Amino acid sequence: MIFDKKTDIQTVTNDLKYKIVDSHLHFLDFTQNSDGFPELARAMDMSGVSEAIIFGMPLVKKWNNDMKKPPLYYLSDDSRCYYYSGTDHILAHELMCQPEEIRRRFHPFCCGVDCTDKYAADQIERLLDMYPDFWQGIGEIMSRHDDLTALTYGEGLRINNPTFKRIFDLAADRGLPVLVHHNISPQNATEPEYRYELEEALSFNRNCKIIWAHIGISRRIEIEELLIIAGELLHNHPNLYVDISWVFFENYVKGDLMSKMEHINNSTTIFSEMWAVLIEKYPDRFMIGTDKVGHWSNYPAEVTKYYSLLDKLSPETAEKVCRGNALNLIKKY
Repeated sequence: MIFDKKTDIQTVTNDLKYKIVDSHLHFLDFTQNSDGFPELARAMDMSGVSEAIIFGMPLVKKWNNDMKKPPLYYLSDDSRCYYYSGTDHILAHELMCQPEEIRRRFHPFCCGVDCTDKYAADQIERLLDMYPDFWQGIGEIMSRHDDLTALTYGEGLRINNPTFKRIFDLAADRGLPVLVHHNISPQNATEPEYRYELEEALSFNRNCKIIWAHIGISRRIEIEELLIIAGELLHNHPNLYVDISWVFFENYVKGDLMSKMEHINNSTTIFSEMWAVLIEKYPDRFMIGTDKVGHWSNYPAEVTKYYSLLDKLSPETAEKVCRGNALNLIKKY
């Protein structure tokens, strides 16, 4: 649903079934712009979202001199991206300028670091001290991320590198969860080639709570046994948490991608039921997020799409997935 300033909020909220904490929300886009907090708060009101974990965007899309049209997204053209520490300061400034009734709805995470730089943990620590009692987590920071990784200046990213390990140590010491985007495989691969990197990271510091964004999925990541893999990882690593967001929901929970495989039953209902069984087995480890990026058109639709999954859960588990798990993870001051 697309809404504008004339939309009747009460008309929308009459159809809301769940009270939700958005676990994955970018205040800024790849040009470090945003529709702002007042419009975001209004969109949340229309969607039954009471609070949100929010962060900037750790990368900027470069507008090359030879391009007449400015890029608005990392896939807009083939210009490169670069890490941008200013994103955390923009977010902090904008949030602290809001009235208390808006500020208290948001749980800020810091993300503006280059995770190929072993100084990254020092930079995060400096930021934590610069804004005392403000940051409630770290992320979304980038590990393997298909086209975005390929378009970004610098060496390749992997979640088990020394930089990430220093960040995990800092996070554990400070009681902060870490949200990481780490694809489970390259695009168009059939095997989870990057699984071992995630497992090594999870084993490195068991006191660090790692949130695995999108359960390792982005565009053109087609791992048939993802449900089984997710179950094994959750069983083996008690410090692993996952957020259901972005294209993961459409491709794996609804089964839009999986049902296209000829040897798999094309019933979309069965996929959401299978994921519901896994969530019931690990009810404290799942969250839901919109992964909206700086702009709030269609925000209500990005929230209410999860109802088809939430309806399959017990009321107790649904409440945890909607709210409790995210709120239990964040740092409290």
